[in-house]
Amino acid sequence: MYAEQYRRMSEPLRRDPRAKSLVLHANSLLTAVGYIAYPLLVILLAATGSPLLVRAVAIPAAAFVAVSLLRRVLDAPRPYEKDGIDPIIYKDTKGRSFPSRHAFSMAMIAMTWMAWMPAVGSALLAASVFMAAVRVVGGVHYPKDVIAGIAVAVICGIAGFWIA
Repeated sequence: MYAEQYRRMSEPLRRDPRAKSLVLHANSLLTAVGYIAYPLLVILLAATGSPLLVRAVAIPAAAFVAVSLLRRVLDAPRPYEKDGIDPIIYKDTKGRSFPSRHAFSMAMIAMTWMAWMPAVGSALLAASVFMAAVRVVGGVHYPKDVIAGIAVAVICGIAGFWIA
């Protein structure tokens, strides 16, 4: 059933080389945004002597380790493994699909920025939703994988930055 849904969803992108290229470039660009945004935040927090620095490192690190361990324990198959789809984004990884660590990481970075600069955090949270969509359209995650990844990040962010 999912294979047919994915085929219908991805077929227009496959017919247009520019659209397929857009998916691939969006995936790379959004990943790069995360690789730049988080170290930049840590540098800025350190440079300004912000008391948020310790939590901005500890909370995402602890959550990242927890998500990575959960993925290893659950070892959920990816759509191209379970449903035999031909993904737009090539990936030879087996298992460890749930929750999406890309979606989690981008949303966790967004939540960390939100604790310091809500406008930047909000923009990055929107980018994490876009990344989640790209990962599903790209065929490397199911919708539940990316939804769970973002949800875990939002919960960890709220618990770590606003409740604790």
